[in-house]
Amino acid sequence: MEQEKLEKKVRDILGREGFEIEDGVARKPEVKLELGVYSSEKYDEEEIDHSKDKIFVDKGLQNVEDAYVVEEEKEYDLPSFELIGDIAVINDLSSRDREEAVEGILAHHDVKTILLKTEGLSGEFRVGSYETLYGEETETVHKEHGYRFKVDPTKAYYSERFSTERERVASQVKEGEKVLVMFAGVGPFAILCSEKAEKVVAIEKNPEAYKYLAENIGLNDVEDKVEVYCGDVKDIIPELDGRFDRVIMPLPEKAVEFLDEAVEKVEKGGTVHLYTFVEDEKFGPVQKEIENIFDNNDLDFDIVDKFRCGYKSPSEDRYCFDIKVFE
Repeated sequence: MEQEKLEKKVRDILGREGFEIEDGVARKPEVKLELGVYSSEKYDEEEIDHSKDKIFVDKGLQNVEDAYVVEEEKEYDLPSFELIGDIAVINDLSSRDREEAVEGILAHHDVKTILLKTEGLSGEFRVGSYETLYGEETETVHKEHGYRFKVDPTKAYYSERFSTERERVASQVKEGEKVLVMFAGVGPFAILCSEKAEKVVAIEKNPEAYKYLAENIGLNDVEDKVEVYCGDVKDIIPELDGRFDRVIMPLPEKAVEFLDEAVEKVEKGGTVHLYTFVEDEKFGPVQKEIENIFDNNDLDFDIVDKFRCGYKSPSEDRYCFDIKVFE
């Protein structure tokens, strides 16, 4: 094994035990170990310093007395997957062997369950279909930007791959804003925005997602800022008092159909974050729909940004249209 590779493996091993390593010395409170790391590619047995507190070698030096032998790891052709808490969700196995995929993920990640997505998001509540390849429990707690989100991906949509986009939007929230989150899911947008917002209203139709939404509000101690509703936004929005400085619409399949409701509740000078799918960067049809809805409501607008934040297929990308609203 190459010396550099062996040294990295030793750092990983001791790092998992809480050690910090610098200049060949591993330290943690009340423990100090001088290390000897010897690759058979670079050293012979005669060159090993046995005065070191802990000696690491590769298989070529496995006969060295009192040395810890670091095995060469098997190389895995891992499928595309994401980690949600301690659950791994494989998006596509392609032609890969199931058992090898499971073995590879377990070799690199401490997970309790491995799911294989068998069908994309479908149905009224946009939930995927999954097959369990390893483990049993499908509920987990995922950490994102300092917050915790309890979720069961087999019951409510959640993707850690959207975390960067959620942070992008939440970072635009100014102190004292009022924010409306339509199609709120288990609450990531609402909870991230609550850090600066004066008030956040979150609406979710899926009863399972709403259960986690309500629980996550408590889990993150933001009950005084986030108000939650279970139901269809078309039914709930007309009953809400006042207007909002920011409206977030993270339902790319259908968000445009609910833009009338968003426009009805956004303050003049406020912002709408509209998510939708765009094929081959043909923005014209979406922009025309947006223009028609704003014209019908006698409002001016400006699309200040079109931000690519994922994809649906090789030719179809997910975009967020950041729309500024004027008189």
